[in-house]
Amino acid sequence: MVMRTLVAPWAFITRQKCTWIREEEEEAARQERERVEALLRAEAVKEQQRQRVVQLTATAAVTTHLDTTMELTRDRIKDQEEVRMGQERSARGWERSVRIRRGQQGSGKWERMMRCDGLPDPTSVPEMNRYLSLWRADLDTATLEGALAKTHQVIHIWLELQEAQKEKLDQATYHQLLDLRPHLDHETMVYSFFTSSPLVSLALWSNTTRSPKNNCHEVKELGFTFTLPEDLVEAECVVRVMRTEYDHYSKFAPTFNTPNVQETHATLLGAPPVLVKKYRPPHFTETGPGELNLRRYRIQGGVYTIDLLEVPPQPRVLADCTITQVEEVCTVSRVHWVANYNPPAAPEAAGQRRRDPEAVEQEMRQLEKELQKLILITIKLPDSAFWFEPPQMVLWDERKRCWSNEYFHDVKYNEDQCVMQVRTTRLGVMGLAMNRFANLPFQSWELKPQGGTAVSLTLIAAVVVAEFTIMEEGHVCLANLQDGARTALSHLYGKPMKANALIKTLQFYGINLFPDRDSYCYIDGLPTKHRPTEQHLYRCMALVAPAVHFAWSRWNLLAGLTKLVFQMKTKKISPDDTQVGQPLVLVTPQKTCVLECTEISQAFSNNDEDPSKYYADLYQLVLDDLDEGVRQTVQDASPIFIHNIQYMLKAASVISYC
Repeated sequence: MVMRTLVAPWAFITRQKCTWIREEEEEAARQERERVEALLRAEAVKEQQRQRVVQLTATAAVTTHLDTTMELTRDRIKDQEEVRMGQERSARGWERSVRIRRGQQGSGKWERMMRCDGLPDPTSVPEMNRYLSLWRADLDTATLEGALAKTHQVIHIWLELQEAQKEKLDQATYHQLLDLRPHLDHETMVYSFFTSSPLVSLALWSNTTRSPKNNCHEVKELGFTFTLPEDLVEAECVVRVMRTEYDHYSKFAPTFNTPNVQETHATLLGAPPVLVKKYRPPHFTETGPGELNLRRYRIQGGVYTIDLLEVPPQPRVLADCTITQVEEVCTVSRVHWVANYNPPAAPEAAGQRRRDPEAVEQEMRQLEKELQKLILITIKLPDSAFWFEPPQMVLWDERKRCWSNEYFHDVKYNEDQCVMQVRTTRLGVMGLAMNRFANLPFQSWELKPQGGTAVSLTLIAAVVVAEFTIMEEGHVCLANLQDGARTALSHLYGKPMKANALIKTLQFYGINLFPDRDSYCYIDGLPTKHRPTEQHLYRCMALVAPAVHFAWSRWNLLAGLTKLVFQMKTKKISPDDTQVGQPLVLVTPQKTCVLECTEISQAFSNNDEDPSKYYADLYQLVLDDLDEGVRQTVQDASPIFIHNIQYMLKAASVISYC
């Protein structure tokens, strides 16, 4: 017989009721804890916001004082420059008045003086400098209406200079061609002439007997060789090859200037705009077919002008006299030439049908026959620039006002000898277009104080390693530049320059380490950072750079758009120190903190090393960590010193590009 224990119903109900009561009490306790925690978090947020306002106000007071002092410094330098220019103008004015009294003033200058239009003499450096100085100081032209009104005058001056230069070179070429005999090879009857200056080189060549054997010429001084097609060998003309170290065409192209785009918050955070099939960054510049995008490329190594000129009437030598025909217009006449080139049809898609070898051979013979109609040009890349990859050959299209690559065929490049060979259907103004971002992004960077009176900025790029010294007196110099195994541009080492002048000098040599606002559009896999946060960070870094060591972090690239990560060391630096053990700093739009993880940690962590402390920006964090002696070094730094450090950091954009 099985015995069963009977439980009264009221006992079961009692236990269940106790469970419900306990759960209700626990839920009430949990809600109370959450309410208290929420209140504490709200209080903490309010306290952080209060600290943020106080700290950012303190930082703003420091930067405002520095900006005011910097403006006074600029004004003093400008006043000194105007005094010097005034003395030069006085001396030049006295000389001009003497020339006028003596009847030595040129008719062109006299006409310009009689215009009374307020424009300077483009051939007078003091007048141009005075005009620019007054223009910069003119508050009326700071308005949109004033700037637009002044643009016409400025462009007019520039175009006048450019046209005058072209006219003078054409006139000089014409007078050189009036008599070919002094530079004529009497064996081959080929005329050849070359002259050069530091900025312009000019070569002239003519096959006077129009012999088919003389269809090729090498200008050794320029590393330039051309081979004429059959129709030009038989033409009576002169080939002119002119190379200028400067490029005065690109600035007229629509893609020359950085696009002006009004950024939105969504854009800064990287969110693509709505209803766009293929996302393009907001600063991306679109180009037409064959048009060179000058936001991605740069004309490097000067500009080549290759044109065909008519041979002016030559002197006739008689028994006892020489007869020379005098023309009314004493300038060159150009010969228009465009190749009658029929490009082959595009090959059929692979796999459609098996092509007959004889047909392929016939197509190759036809292609070679068509290519013989073009002018063959071979260029040894100029040594005045660094070539990190093969350039593109482009032609200036005057009608479209842009550089175009659609007139060149059969392009070949010898990397060992740095020689480019192309065939072209037409002649004109040609240039070598180089990718502007061959050295970007950076592999690493370092900003290191040097005794409180200088700061070194090292940029390790894809190909070159550059070290700059930012000096207390307001100048920057190139300390070292390594291009692979060789030292480059040693003549610039230690030469104090203004920061913008040094950057332009390096770009002239083809070394672009300083991206523009839209450069990120043309570099794959480069997530840029939150721009306002990054710009404020550079200002804070500049304020403390005389005493603080900064360096890149491998965690920065993939940390995210609003997380800026780098290494920092505030203690005294010894030569044996390495960057491995340096603390990591995280900067976001909300706060700045030192992280628990380091550069050699296995994983990245956002955890704050000391959560009890709050810092609104890097400047406030560093000030709290510096001892009195180092703090004094930071406070004693001159405004122009800090300005230049910030300028170089902002120009290199080391946080976004490394």
